[in-house]
Amino acid sequence: MKERLPSPATPVTARPTGSWTCSRCGGTYPADFAVCPRDATPRSDESQPAVDPLLGVVLAGTYRIVRVLGEGGMARLYAAEHLRVDRRYAVKVIHDDLVRFPELLARFEREARAVGKVRSRHVVDVVDVVRTGDGRPCIVTELLDGEDLQARLNRTGKMVPAEAIPIARQICSALAAAHACGVVHRDLKPSNVYLCRGDELLVKVLDFGVAKLDDDHQITQTGALVGTPAYMAPEQARRAADAGPLADIYTVGAVLFRMLTGEPPYGRDPAVNPLVLLLNQEPSRPRSIEPSIPEGIEAVIQHAMARDPDARPATVLELDAELAAFETAEPAAGGPVVATVPTDDLTVPTASRIARRAALARPFASVLIGVASVAAGLWAAMLMASIVALRESASGAERTLLGLVAVATGAVVAVFQIRTVAAHWRSATALIEHNRVVARALLLGVATLGTLELLAAAVAWGGSGGGPARVAAAGVVAAVGLAWPRLRRRPWIRALLRRWGA
Repeated sequence: MKERLPSPATPVTARPTGSWTCSRCGGTYPADFAVCPRDATPRSDESQPAVDPLLGVVLAGTYRIVRVLGEGGMARLYAAEHLRVDRRYAVKVIHDDLVRFPELLARFEREARAVGKVRSRHVVDVVDVVRTGDGRPCIVTELLDGEDLQARLNRTGKMVPAEAIPIARQICSALAAAHACGVVHRDLKPSNVYLCRGDELLVKVLDFGVAKLDDDHQITQTGALVGTPAYMAPEQARRAADAGPLADIYTVGAVLFRMLTGEPPYGRDPAVNPLVLLLNQEPSRPRSIEPSIPEGIEAVIQHAMARDPDARPATVLELDAELAAFETAEPAAGGPVVATVPTDDLTVPTASRIARRAALARPFASVLIGVASVAAGLWAAMLMASIVALRESASGAERTLLGLVAVATGAVVAVFQIRTVAAHWRSATALIEHNRVVARALLLGVATLGTLELLAAAVAWGGSGGGPARVAAAGVVAAVGLAWPRLRRRPWIRALLRRWGA
């Protein structure tokens, strides 16, 4: 819900003399404009009333509509005064021409349900749900004073970390409260983040209209695109139903990217579909756009925006802990005092450690390309030698064949790794995950070769051949090692690890 005060471009209660209001975007333009300059909608003065018919109307015998605050594609926002209490509220009323669409009504009602479930000072409060005289649903919320983050960025372009990180941390607090209630936002973006005016910075997260609730029953179609492409997670772009709490974590990183660089993660080029880029490549490095961004903060952004959901922080509170390591004690020059989100100091990773890991990711990946390629070649040659039971008695031709196998295997692995590293070079987080996989493969290679040698000794002691047995055992060791990251998540294995202190 975008509860905000009108700006110079926001439509108000009536059309000024010699002007007209666009029925699609709500903008007010001079009478000599034949079409809307924003969306090319033709002027149609006859279909637009001079005064909003809801002005002065009392809803549910309690809330008198006093003025228009703004308008979106789905609803219009009003300021209303309570007849019995000296307070004003915001009232969001769905457009009358959208009432006939059940899916839009369901979205509107979902917003009230979602916000009503969340208890956080960083989420706008729902006060009531009422209806107009013609039966349209209305959501009554607290009236906010300030501006949304998009308006702030339109004015300032970008922010310094001292301004952006406190905002991101308060967003994390709002999402943590939502996730605890089984609510996933799914459409976090700068225009849905509200900066309240006051001596203390207070952030409110708005517009839960496409939120995913635990008790929803297929209310979102499987193939529907939900969210804003510039900020949505890759798995959400593929399938809206897959957007869980980890998708919200991605969007926090994307919003922080926008705050610090001055542009969305995949740029502003209107000729390029951000969905295509989102599904096929990493976004640009934040430091390549704004070099003043500290390397550690870039690493936090890339960690939150990892393409693989499992590579992101496990919870939004973990992301908040990483951001806390970079939050300065003093507010930005001329800015309001920051209301920080408390964090347990014992769980906060140090800024230097985050920055060091990010700085080492690329050099380490380059070294691993050479090490893993050589190791793969040796492993293949030794495995082939074990299969055919070659020892010191091998002929020169056989040794040459083993050398060719080693070189070919090493070359294939090197090419594969170079292509993989090049594709992920922009993201330190992606390279860290790649390095982990390669390092684990190297350890598995050592383990399988050790297994082969033990079996060879056992076979020699037993006095019988055993090439197939050696290969099968080595394969089992490799399979268990590769599957270990998933196996260790099984409850019974986790219980054993805890018992053994692992």
